[in-house]
Amino acid sequence: MTDPGPDVQVKIPTDSIIPEQQMILLLADAHTIEAALVIARNRGSNTRELGNFYYAGLFGKYRISRQRYQQNLEYYREDPDAFIKLYEKVNRELVEREKNFVKPVSD
Repeated sequence: MTDPGPDVQVKIPTDSIIPEQQMILLLADAHTIEAALVIARNRGSNTRELGNFYYAGLFGKYRISRQRYQQNLEYYREDPDAFIKLYEKVNRELVEREKNFVKPVSD
C-alpha cells in the first residue's frame, strides 16, 4: 500500500478507528509476529505461508481485516508526534511481555 503523502488526510469512518489501547496491543502482536518471522527466515524457512497464517490469526483475534489494519496505520501516522507516543506505548507493552519470557540471570 502506498503512503498517501503528508498533505492527504486519511478518511476512514469513525466507527472503523481502532481505539488506541487496542491498537497498542495489536501493534505489539504484529511486532511479535515479525520477530518470529525473522527467526524462521534466519533458520532457512520460507516465511510467506507462515506469515499469512500468523497474520490471519492476528486479524481474527482482533476481528479486523487486513484493510482495516492498514487504514488505521495510515490514520495514526497522520500525526507524527502522536504516532511516536503510540509507539512508545507499544515499546513499553513489548518490554512488559518480555519480562514474562526472559529468565533473570542468577549470579
